[in-house]
Amino acid sequence: GDIVSTVTSKLRLVHFLQHCILTSSGKQLPKWAYEQQEVSCNPNLRDKNAIWNVEDNIFPKLPNVSFEVYAPGFVERLIESHAVMLQGNAGLKPKEGEVTSRPWQWPIDYRGQFFSGSSHRIYLLGNPVIWWSNLVFLVLFLFVFLCNVVKHQRGYPSPPHIAAIEDKMVSSSGWLFLGWSLHYIPFWAMGRVLYFHHYFPALLYSSMLSGVLIGYVLEVLPLLLPERVAVSVYHWLIGVIISAVGYSFYLFAPLAYGMSGPSASDPNSTMYGLRWMESWEF
Repeated sequence: GDIVSTVTSKLRLVHFLQHCILTSSGKQLPKWAYEQQEVSCNPNLRDKNAIWNVEDNIFPKLPNVSFEVYAPGFVERLIESHAVMLQGNAGLKPKEGEVTSRPWQWPIDYRGQFFSGSSHRIYLLGNPVIWWSNLVFLVLFLFVFLCNVVKHQRGYPSPPHIAAIEDKMVSSSGWLFLGWSLHYIPFWAMGRVLYFHHYFPALLYSSMLSGVLIGYVLEVLPLLLPERVAVSVYHWLIGVIISAVGYSFYLFAPLAYGMSGPSASDPNSTMYGLRWMESWEF
């Protein structure tokens, strides 16, 4: 006896004899069916895809009603827009033959992604020196953080001149680690198609975290070593870091600017010897 209203009323269409409910399978029919959604009679009466509504109803004897009556409020529009975005995002599927990846592969730079298959091949792959260093510093931060917690619990604080630097490092690194976690961990729960570039926002946080830890080491060294030794070690570390980053960019730059000729497995290739992992496909 309830009145059915357009748009707002939710309906379930149950077959009384078969005891099944009209349900959308989520699959799209071919053009002969005007690309409409496939429907079936589902014995699961609680399926969320079995809820329907009437979008419009044309009957000349009914009075005209303004669309403003059905206009949702701000909160309803906000919730609906985010629900639609989440539903659409979760429904993205890979194309046939398309290379995809999983979240566990990203931090270890397991596999890249081809962006061009022409004579100048472009392969999206993280700089392994930076990528793997970031992974080491992520683990190192957790170790330093746990050691810091244990020290404070047991009443063995660092010397005052180091404690201030240490607290600043732990606070900054903690926020950056949280940012990395929030931009990376949610991908483990996603059922949609995922690509290598989805890790890039989290990569920025892990790179900044590495920078904070390196800065902490360089700042603490002069306080722990004799002045002359500290200056030498400081400049030596700076030189090694800059040289490693610069030289690794020089080695792997063709991946971004375009490779030509044979693949890296060929001894005549300019990239020969740089395929450090079997999963790399350049």
